[in-house]
Amino acid sequence: MFKGRIQLLRALALALCVGSVSAQKIINLPTGSWANDITPDGEVVVGTFDFGNGFIWRWRVDPAPTVILGGDVVGVSDDGSVVCGNIPDPGNSGASVAAIWTAASGWQSLGWLPTASLGCGDRSSAYDISGDGTTVVGLSWVNGCNARGFRWTSATGMQELQGLANGSNRCSAISGDGSALGGFAQGTFSRTPAYWAPNTSGFVLDANFQGEVHGFNENGSKSVGTKYFSGSSFTAFIRDAQTGVMTNLGGLLGGNWAGTASDLSEDNKVIVGYDVNQLSRKAWVWTSTDGIKSLNDRLTALGVVGAPNLLVCRAVSDDGNVVVGGGEAGGGGPFGFGGFIVEFNTPSPQWTDLGNGLAGTQGIPKLVGTGALTAGSPTSVVLTKGKPSSPAAYVVGISTIYASFKQGVLVPFPDYLVLVPALAPSGSVGLPFTWPAGVPGGVSLYWQCLISDPVGPSGFAISNALQSTTP
Repeated sequence: MFKGRIQLLRALALALCVGSVSAQKIINLPTGSWANDITPDGEVVVGTFDFGNGFIWRWRVDPAPTVILGGDVVGVSDDGSVVCGNIPDPGNSGASVAAIWTAASGWQSLGWLPTASLGCGDRSSAYDISGDGTTVVGLSWVNGCNARGFRWTSATGMQELQGLANGSNRCSAISGDGSALGGFAQGTFSRTPAYWAPNTSGFVLDANFQGEVHGFNENGSKSVGTKYFSGSSFTAFIRDAQTGVMTNLGGLLGGNWAGTASDLSEDNKVIVGYDVNQLSRKAWVWTSTDGIKSLNDRLTALGVVGAPNLLVCRAVSDDGNVVVGGGEAGGGGPFGFGGFIVEFNTPSPQWTDLGNGLAGTQGIPKLVGTGALTAGSPTSVVLTKGKPSSPAAYVVGISTIYASFKQGVLVPFPDYLVLVPALAPSGSVGLPFTWPAGVPGGVSLYWQCLISDPVGPSGFAISNALQSTTP
């Protein structure tokens, strides 16, 4: 058996340069729900349920979503412990207010700007939350129903963001690290894309531009949204903050349909969104490989049948693998819609997370393995949350050692190393390959990643370890 495992390692050494990933699925959430956000690792999904309530679901672990009564949910922190949303004003004004929720404390009102007005529907509304769960952004109605963007932290309370362009504005999105805020201001003709900094100062690109910002990557270097470039409709965009270049991604349907980008993966290779025409919506996914295609068409091409008409993509995991949003459901009943979770590459039960990670720049690096581990099956071991552009190494072993290493734990015996000269700017790397033939059942391999990272206790961060076992 030991000789066979050595041969397996040799076969893997030849296979690790080739491969692709497959296996995909859709999970339809309860009728009357809508999925609004997902944690960067794709594990926790949050959204609204039954008009005025919310849900949170660690969907790989828990059998069903947990309903959060008394408020809708629009955003979630990176670890899934804090959500933001909106609740009825505790002061019984009849309006709603922005709020945060944790399992320990329940809903807590964030209040409103000092000059907030009644009679405008809401005193304040939350739209997004930072990755660490400490900062919430949104809008508050002031001085006779004028919209003003806000930034809230427990230390500062609710702060009004700088008024930009010609009037009302809203902050709709915040980057994971909290460094970039975006939304819209009232421009020359209509809404125009607007950006703010944590100190509440902001700018518009051009008051004549029409559009708005809907999402950021982790460090705010990239943003997505919708803009009128030319022609007859709005189209989706991605903007590079460093260069200022705004790239037109187009739309799905053209004509009177407006394309809107909602979120993007950390490597910018997957962008999700939807087209809108009055009350109609159509969900799409853009990739750097083949551009915009409807989410329904992508699932059909992958062999997924029975999916409802998918209307809106709201968020995507950092690796671009898990997409959430809402679509038609319920056969046109009183709640003729429902949320969805789409996973393009389904983790196999042949993979076990052994933990033992060591935090670095972006927290504990995340290692995920996928594939059925049968002859010729597509297999992939993907690292995320490493230090961007840093060198790294996959450690693969036929046994475990659980040795002390750089104040962490190295789980595999280092039988084989795959060196990575530099992670992607997002801190990720994939190792796709085709599983070799001739491997008997019950054979285990152990995987872990080491990342050079000065934030780590001894200059290294270490991912969780994985065990892969052939069926």
